Amino acid sequence: MSTFRSRTIQALPWITAGWVLVELVSLRLGLLNAFFFDAMHADVQGIDYFCLPKAFLNLMAGRSAYATFDPPSYGAHLTWYLSHPAMAVWLGSWLSAFEPMTSYGIYTLLALAMMAGCAWMLASRSDDALTRRLIWLLMLGAFPTYWMLFVGNVHAVPVLALGMILAALFSMTYGRSSETLLFTGLLLSFFSKPFVLLMLPLLLLLKETRRTMARALGIYAVVSLLFEIVPALNPEAIGLKQVAWLAFHPAFVHEHMDIYANHYQLNVWMRDNSIHWFNLIAQSGKPIVHVDVYSLPVFLQVLTGAPVPGWICKLPLLLTLVFSVPVALLRDQRLRMEAALLLTMAISLTFFLSYPTAWEYQYASVMPVAAMLLLVAGRGVFYERSRWWLFGLAACIALPSLYLFTEGHAISAQIMLIIWVDRVLPVTLLFVLMMVEVARLLWRERAALSMKPA
Repeated sequence: MSTFRSRTIQALPWITAGWVLVELVSLRLGLLNAFFFDAMHADVQGIDYFCLPKAFLNLMAGRSAYATFDPPSYGAHLTWYLSHPAMAVWLGSWLSAFEPMTSYGIYTLLALAMMAGCAWMLASRSDDALTRRLIWLLMLGAFPTYWMLFVGNVHAVPVLALGMILAALFSMTYGRSSETLLFTGLLLSFFSKPFVLLMLPLLLLLKETRRTMARALGIYAVVSLLFEIVPALNPEAIGLKQVAWLAFHPAFVHEHMDIYANHYQLNVWMRDNSIHWFNLIAQSGKPIVHVDVYSLPVFLQVLTGAPVPGWICKLPLLLTLVFSVPVALLRDQRLRMEAALLLTMAISLTFFLSYPTAWEYQYASVMPVAAMLLLVAGRGVFYERSRWWLFGLAACIALPSLYLFTEGHAISAQIMLIIWVDRVLPVTLLFVLMMVEVARLLWRERAALSMKPA
């Protein structure tokens, strides 16, 4: 072992621990505020958190969990609650027992613990000390992770869920059964932010994951139905008949259930628990040009000066859907699972490429992908040059955005592009290269079959 490698291994735990301490102190003193536009120009600490305990308090008062802006207030400021209604019960219930800032502090430590748990789970799958310690630094030290803690968003739960899913697929690829881990990760996502719905086709097609996904999907459907039909869980219900009608009238949902177009006023349809799902329809295809929105559709709209056609935004999702079928049909089990692991990572990135509203804290979910790229090193999944390109792009997202270099300038199209560029472009290139690698794995089996004698 080289001296530099040995010293790096010894230093990394201290660097990680020291940086976490800086993050915690900064939450109190604002040491890192200069790296974030909103920290410098707005009062947003905890703004995404307070709606969670407020959702449970609403239920206890016989109001919709989504009636975030109804009095009485909870906390100094808050954004609209949009997570699964069950999250208001399983997480918001006990957190609502504390005063707002105390509750935010407790949740911050809980979120940090979830990120640490994700780091431990992923790092434990490597025998290399340097890889393990780099994973800890990525998970706990990324700037999007700090911003997630600052605004108090519950995104730590889906990050942990994604880490569990990727860790389970990694173990299944290399000879270990991890159905329980996969099942837990799926449920955590379903009952917080359901990003795993994007993975549904692939995980149902794969014989290794089909049963686990079906079980999780069944529980998700039953619990979600209960949160629609039980009055105490859905106090301002509109009824299943009306929900079904909305499901077949997406244009109506677009027109009447957009929180921004409605100027934060909730109508009767937006007070039903089904808004958790319908908001995905209401917000899709409507890019919001704002300095805080880090999505590819908005980036392209500002870059070109014209709205991006909806079909272009849907291409990444459609591409992963098309690839899911041949990946699931690969005959070689290890090759199939390697391709599935890569495709799952790529699917997790499509949110930033296809959905118009992506916030900086959501880039914390790229960190489990970066960790997985370290874990598959040397296993023959990638060409050597591809592996380092992929990890380098993912690691870029852990660094600060370029906002620091624009402070003092008026916000303009050029300034916004500078702020966004080292988030949007790396994740876009990462997706493209991953899909190229999936295609290469598919071609590898086809080439091997063509060489077999008839």
